[in-house]
Amino acid sequence: MVVILSVVVLLGGCSGTDKPRMRFGAFFGSPLGMEFTNPARLGTHHFEFSLSETNGMVYTSKGGFIDIAHMREAADRTVYLRNVAYRNLIGKNTRFSFCVIEPSRYWVKLSYPRGWDDLSEEERETIANEVSIRLGQYLAHTSLIWHEIVTWYGFASSGIFSDRISSFSWEDTYSDVVGTWLGAEALRDQRRPYDEAMTRLLYHKLKELDVQPPRVARKAAKRIKGQWYTGGLYFFVDMKRRNCDVGLDDNSITPWLVPGICPDAVPQSCPVPDLALLCEYGFNVEVELEPQVLEKGKIYHAIGLAGDGHMRPQMDFPRIMAQIEDRESRRVVSAAGG
Repeated sequence: MVVILSVVVLLGGCSGTDKPRMRFGAFFGSPLGMEFTNPARLGTHHFEFSLSETNGMVYTSKGGFIDIAHMREAADRTVYLRNVAYRNLIGKNTRFSFCVIEPSRYWVKLSYPRGWDDLSEEERETIANEVSIRLGQYLAHTSLIWHEIVTWYGFASSGIFSDRISSFSWEDTYSDVVGTWLGAEALRDQRRPYDEAMTRLLYHKLKELDVQPPRVARKAAKRIKGQWYTGGLYFFVDMKRRNCDVGLDDNSITPWLVPGICPDAVPQSCPVPDLALLCEYGFNVEVELEPQVLEKGKIYHAIGLAGDGHMRPQMDFPRIMAQIEDRESRRVVSAAGG
């Protein structure tokens, strides 16, 4: 089943061999429900498809549930978008566009610092490298928020079945944001190729978050069943609680820890990528989003946006998330009352 869906995805959306590939999360990766994996046997990270890469769900005492596929894909999005940004910075382009996995196009408008042309080629390359990493990370995080938004509204990554069941599930946004930082750090590793650096960093990060053996992850999943979700098989899951924290309020994402698992554990929040470094260097960046999904009309209607215009994530995402959080809160209250 997963193989068939993968083929469908590859035939649609934004094509291109240098783009990051979609990885199925621990919920969607199996019709049998959540997949738990041994954190000591994750294999080697590969930007391109490889059977040696292992994904699934793990549990950490400081980061709660971690979806390895989400983390890997977030890192790869960061790397791809860093490369897009770097090419355009070196070319001194003031406007460029790209798409990632979901069928939507992003437009980036750049203004350069005064005296940019007076710098040596080496100086421009050094600055462009660091600035492009930060910009790539920011754009990756933006695209991952968008993924959760469109799937909440019913978008089907496979082209067949809606992903709304797992949208904003408790592990998604934290796994994503941590992945963007791992991707950025791997890009700064001057001694190792990206895949090798990412493999090393992934194991290191899980150790830092105090990853637990699979038996603890299964115990944690049993503890939240009936409270955070009901059902077992993917298509019969009812997500009772969704984690809508994407870092728009306090610029960080705090993971959900399962009560009673790893007592006295303290959640380790992760900052969200921002554009502060670009401003320090004198760059100004504006990002727009052109949705190319069937759900566009519902999303635009929810925030009163004209149907023929582009979205501006910095302005529009907070309004969309407020709508989603309000509807989810009312749904939870209604369910409790019933």
